[in-house]
Amino acid sequence: MSKIVILASAALALCACATSEQTRQVASANCQAVGITQRDPQFETCMKSFSYQHIEADLSQNYHNSIRAVQDRKLGHNDLY
Repeated sequence: MSKIVILASAALALCACATSEQTRQVASANCQAVGITQRDPQFETCMKSFSYQHIEADLSQNYHNSIRAVQDRKLGHNDLY
């Protein structure tokens, strides 16, 4: 049973680290736009940087959307005791 849990955890960790193909294409285009081609040694660093910026922007947008959704409901105060 513990082997299954470890295997599932490892699979989830790998999926969480993967970036989508679209994100990689956008990052590659951004790197080439600033003059870093695939032959340059800095290309992988540039790709990671632009990929992380895209992921961070998505996370920030999702966070702000969730905050707005909660504020729009205008929930009243409910005591649970």
